[in-house]
Amino acid sequence: MENKYPELFQFFGCYFHQDWMCESSEPDGVIRAFVSESTPQPIEAVRKEILTLLMIDFGEEELREFLMDDMPCNYCYWMDWASGEMWLKHILDVMSRTDP
Repeated sequence: MENKYPELFQFFGCYFHQDWMCESSEPDGVIRAFVSESTPQPIEAVRKEILTLLMIDFGEEELREFLMDDMPCNYCYWMDWASGEMWLKHILDVMSRTDP
């Protein structure tokens, strides 16, 4: 199956891998690290893919399954956020506050 979200896949795989807590004590630190270590092109690509994903009418269970199974995300966002949609919007917000 073709991955429709290659930049998001890369973002989650490189930054929210199973040992992400070794990189930062909080998820926002991981997001800020991505922004500080990346050029504008991949940052914008991740933003666009998140916005595209948010336009899909996923239920929470479907979105969680997508993020945890289809994407290599190892952050249990539901421990801190009421929904995956809220967390994805928060990622966008942190990225916009830490633009180079």
